Amino acid sequence: MGTSQIQAYSGKLFVSATLLEDVCRQTQDQAFCLKVLGSDPRTKNADLVNLGLITIDLGSYSATGTKIKIHSLLLSVKDPELKIRLDMCDDHYAVAISSLRDAVGHLKSVEYIDLNLDGGQAYAEASECEDEFKKPPAYKSPLTDENYHLERFGEIITIIANMLVKNVDRLQQ
Repeated sequence: MGTSQIQAYSGKLFVSATLLEDVCRQTQDQAFCLKVLGSDPRTKNADLVNLGLITIDLGSYSATGTKIKIHSLLLSVKDPELKIRLDMCDDHYAVAISSLRDAVGHLKSVEYIDLNLDGGQAYAEASECEDEFKKPPAYKSPLTDENYHLERFGEIITIIANMLVKNVDRLQQ
């Protein structure tokens, strides 16, 4: 786990100050991870579980904002084909938001494998939304940035889940 050391004390995991770097180093976009999580004041003293909760919270906020944007676009779109794609994205984001809601419960109940699946689901739904616009005839996606952000949040959640699984395994040895 790089330079950080995880120690068990009274059943709680404490992590050195480089936790955020350890998590972000494993992502596809380290700068995004460091910027988004590092700018949240809750991150400063967060352990791995709380960093997971923060990531889920930020991902949920992002996904909800995207769903609102989709609804706004649906009100103004005249092209029926584009409307179909936006409707599909609306469905994808409904599933992503549900997965992120489930992720909170899985994290709090120490169901880290399910947490991993929740993060993967959020990632997949954002990716599938973006793919809707690549189908013939291709359209320029009005949600590219938002889909990218949700993919990154989903990725970070899966990384944290994997780190938590490894930590539990170490504690049980």
